[in-house]
Amino acid sequence: MWKCAAAIVVLAPGVSLALAQEPAIPQQPIVTSDLLRLRSVTAIDVAQDGSRAIFTVKSIAEAKPSEYDDEGEFVPAKYEYRSHLYLIDLNDQDSTPVQLTFGRRNDHSPRLAPDASAVVFVRSPMRDPDAPPSKDDDKEKPQVWLLPLTGGEARPLTDFKEGAESPRYSPLGNAVLVTATVPADEMEGAPGWPLERPGRSWKDVVVREEKDGVATIGIVPRPDGTLEEIRAWLEVNATRENPTVINRLEFQDELSLHKPFEFKQLFLVNLGTADPVKREDAVPLTSRFADHDDAEFLPNGRRIVFAAKPPGDRHIDRVLDGALWSVDIEGGEEAVLFALEGWKLSKPRPSIDGSLIAFLGEQQDEPAYRQTQLGLISTAGGAAREPVWLTDLFDSSVSGFDWMSARGSIVFGAPVAGAFPLFSISTGVIQPARLLEEAIGAHVFDVGGGNIVYSMTSASNPCVLMARTPRGERQIMNLNEWVHGKTISLPTEGWIDRPDGTRVQYWLMPPTNREEGRTYPLCLEIHGGPSAMWGPGEDTMWLEYQLLCSWGYGVVFCNPRGSGGYGYGFQKANHQNWGAGPAGDVLAAVDRAIQQPWVDREKLVVTGGSYAGYLTTWIIANDHRFKAAVAQRGVYDFTTFFGEGNAWRLVEWAMGGQPWESTTRAILQRESPFTHVRQIQTPLLIMHSSSDLRTGVSQSEMLYRALKVLDRPVEYIRYPDAGHDLSRTGNPHQRMDRLNRIIEFFERYASGGRGAPVVRE
Repeated sequence: MWKCAAAIVVLAPGVSLALAQEPAIPQQPIVTSDLLRLRSVTAIDVAQDGSRAIFTVKSIAEAKPSEYDDEGEFVPAKYEYRSHLYLIDLNDQDSTPVQLTFGRRNDHSPRLAPDASAVVFVRSPMRDPDAPPSKDDDKEKPQVWLLPLTGGEARPLTDFKEGAESPRYSPLGNAVLVTATVPADEMEGAPGWPLERPGRSWKDVVVREEKDGVATIGIVPRPDGTLEEIRAWLEVNATRENPTVINRLEFQDELSLHKPFEFKQLFLVNLGTADPVKREDAVPLTSRFADHDDAEFLPNGRRIVFAAKPPGDRHIDRVLDGALWSVDIEGGEEAVLFALEGWKLSKPRPSIDGSLIAFLGEQQDEPAYRQTQLGLISTAGGAAREPVWLTDLFDSSVSGFDWMSARGSIVFGAPVAGAFPLFSISTGVIQPARLLEEAIGAHVFDVGGGNIVYSMTSASNPCVLMARTPRGERQIMNLNEWVHGKTISLPTEGWIDRPDGTRVQYWLMPPTNREEGRTYPLCLEIHGGPSAMWGPGEDTMWLEYQLLCSWGYGVVFCNPRGSGGYGYGFQKANHQNWGAGPAGDVLAAVDRAIQQPWVDREKLVVTGGSYAGYLTTWIIANDHRFKAAVAQRGVYDFTTFFGEGNAWRLVEWAMGGQPWESTTRAILQRESPFTHVRQIQTPLLIMHSSSDLRTGVSQSEMLYRALKVLDRPVEYIRYPDAGHDLSRTGNPHQRMDRLNRIIEFFERYASGGRGAPVVRE
């Protein structure tokens, strides 16, 4: 039976009735600008002995207040993200976090020294809020900094031309491992795989340059010279990205086209110098033409493990597999530690005693559906050896993990049935033990000395930092105390058995301050992916849900077939069926929700982004119950998506073939919402970011133009200089604009008459 969620106040022991009867401070509604008050933990590092933890807090600050310019025009305030470091003493139950860095800073990725006496971190440059984005933004690079925790100022540790990131302290405490990108033309030799530029080969043009009056050996660029001189002239133009030469299969980044080849390499920075170290003065550890990721020291401090593409003669854009590698810091070639054909291996983590390597493995035969597993190998390695899969009977994808103790237990996170809990497992254990029972989101965590520190998102609070120690569990920091003064809607859970036997989980949130006998509009929120998973602990949607409820809307959301968190079979249940099957699941949740007496069945609205932009459009083309819809950053035509989106591989993975194959072409046409555009009658707001290269913008232009030609009610919003993740990490002003435009559009067609929530003074 459904019950309406409501706030309940319970008196703590010892609190007098007189105190309870004092006038209560009126609760305030959630409003759009509360986005600016949200704070979250983005990284945690716990000392090896569990004595301390350092963490990063991300917030939004006003960079420039609103004003009227010289012409009398109103100029809105400008906002920026800031990130600061905090330290907590885990041995003292009464300790409170100490803020370590302040001001206009973007400090992140902290790592404690082995004795927890210092911390290395990355400080990224802050852009001028008045300056529009430009290529000059790349001139300043993130660098690694060192901050002693015994007193003293932070100082830069690196001054790399291309920047430095991902610092890792040596277990010996005398050096720091960093990652830096190196352009291919600055690396010795050439890749062992083809350039894939017709009729050309690697480094076949060396341009003569002058530096300090000394000319390098090479060809002088001339627009009217020999063929070689013209090629040199063209090469110079290309290095300035005017024009951009495209030879790669994977030619798109998230916001722009890929630059000429550059690769993440590993360097060792010794701590014996007071001046920032330049890249040429650091100790290079790797040199292969490949990205070197997830690097970690072995406990002896003499060897490093990392993840990279396996060796071979195929172009790296055509290789999906990943292998585990190692390199000795005293010199020597990079060597494959472990590889498994048909698998992408990543995130190697040595055990505390150094005898084992834990890692993640994803089988590549069905990349859209396979669950990520947690594996173990011996540190001795061996490319032909079989790993021990700790989670082969655990039907969900492992996200992050860390070693809990020298005894061999591991803590890991995984999405499961709407929650993001933590689990522990060790060799010889068939099923992992669940450490957190609540339906929460433990999205960021770390382990040290038997202590677990994690950030927790729940329906009632977007972020609280918690510690789980042998002495019990305690709250370290409530990052959003302001929420306690807000009226919050809490979700209730339900399950639906679909006619084909599929079980679908969903949640319903009533509008805040709901009055008995009155009805309210209902918003169907759909998640993207399509293999994402939502639940009460989903941090990215917390404010949006609460804002809709504050405006007087109920919110229903569910995890349709294709979602993660319910196993391989459920995740693959949308294969060649992105439309009808998942649409039936989310509409079944609507059917269940409208049974509530407070829901106005004549005022239903729907929205979603990315895959959910797709499904929103599919639904309104096939079901006309909704009064308004908002489709965000969606995929609307699969053939076009294949060409313009960097997630183009989903066409083959999800639909079973390529667009030029006749059988696949029929499936793509059937499953593309654009095919059914003539059936759309529902008023539609289309939203997209102009620099979104994950799904591409031309599909939204096609959808908009078609609906305009058909004379349907449609509006199109484009956000400049923004990407696919606008709603999560985009410009704060644009994020608020997006929220208000969604609600304003719904209010045109399905208003419940409550009006805008008002904060009382």
